[in-house]
Amino acid sequence: MKKRLIFCVAMLSLVTAAFAQNAKAVLIADSLTSVSLYDNNGWGGTPRAWRLQEHLDSVSSNDDLVALARSHRNGAARAAAFRLLVARGDSRYRDILYSSLRDTTRFRMQSCDVIYRSNVANYMVDVLTEHWDFQSLRDSIMIDSLLRSQPELMKAYPHLYETFVKKNTVTDFRRIFSQKDSVTLDSVLFFTPNLLHIDRLNTILKNLPAEERYYDRLHQMYYDEGYADALPNLCRYRREADKAAVIECLLEYSKGLDKEHVRSGPKGRTNEGLEAVAIWPDPAFLPALRKVRDYEVSRIHYDYYRIRLFYLALMAYDDENSYNFIDETLRMTGRDKTTRQYHLDFFREAYDSSPRARYESLLNKYGEVQK
Repeated sequence: MKKRLIFCVAMLSLVTAAFAQNAKAVLIADSLTSVSLYDNNGWGGTPRAWRLQEHLDSVSSNDDLVALARSHRNGAARAAAFRLLVARGDSRYRDILYSSLRDTTRFRMQSCDVIYRSNVANYMVDVLTEHWDFQSLRDSIMIDSLLRSQPELMKAYPHLYETFVKKNTVTDFRRIFSQKDSVTLDSVLFFTPNLLHIDRLNTILKNLPAEERYYDRLHQMYYDEGYADALPNLCRYRREADKAAVIECLLEYSKGLDKEHVRSGPKGRTNEGLEAVAIWPDPAFLPALRKVRDYEVSRIHYDYYRIRLFYLALMAYDDENSYNFIDETLRMTGRDKTTRQYHLDFFREAYDSSPRARYESLLNKYGEVQK
């Protein structure tokens, strides 16, 4: 009887301690409304979120972290708990990841002195695929590879490797999230509808081969889910039915801008349209390209990225008509010195990234070719 009593008391003590530990973890998570990627705020101080994350790590069991990652009311706490599970090598992160793919809860992120917002699902995917959060993960394949590839850097700054990368945890990370896991995740992200809040989709599309089995899903992404980044991929199939979509996008060049060219509404899809033309340079798009050109050369504020895309799209035609089109455009920009300079600079950039011998003489005609 006495032994049973001692056993019950011991068990009660353990349960009480476990509840106390869990209570501490929940209390910290309640205060965690943002996530910090580094232990420095860019000004020599330590962000409060970083201190809370470290405290959460020190008091939480893996079971505590699983519970927090699955259901805590704060999105930042769910994200931080998930990251700690991955860092500890607890494979339960997989179930949490896939059950959280539609978690669009937004929270504040801090990277030194840069503050921005992310959502829970996007953050979880990034932790596993981008490896940018190396300090909070304790190990980074990216940093590991960088330092290993530059022995002189390692020799000069040995503390960097010790600070940011630990050999055993890098090995563990590679083991728990393998190349096969990455392929599986990308497949799920691509074929699951309405995951446009996850940035990884853009990377998947850029590396997607133009195979027939992907067309229907891309079609659904663009036409049913409104994912503009899917349009360039659709145009790799060169379907007549998709021409209207490209033209429609090209003509949205001023969407969301007020009379002063200041953003005041949703951004149009002109840039995606230009990317599509660079893949599928069809004569049907030229009238719309002229309207884009006429608008861009008369703008008060410049969209530098669009100017570059515009010239890439035209050079994709690689014919005399496009040569004359670019020649005419550069002449038009001569009405204003600043506009001329911007267009020349971004025409050079476009040419350097995708050189076509046909257009080199235009660089010589309107300015020295940059060597």
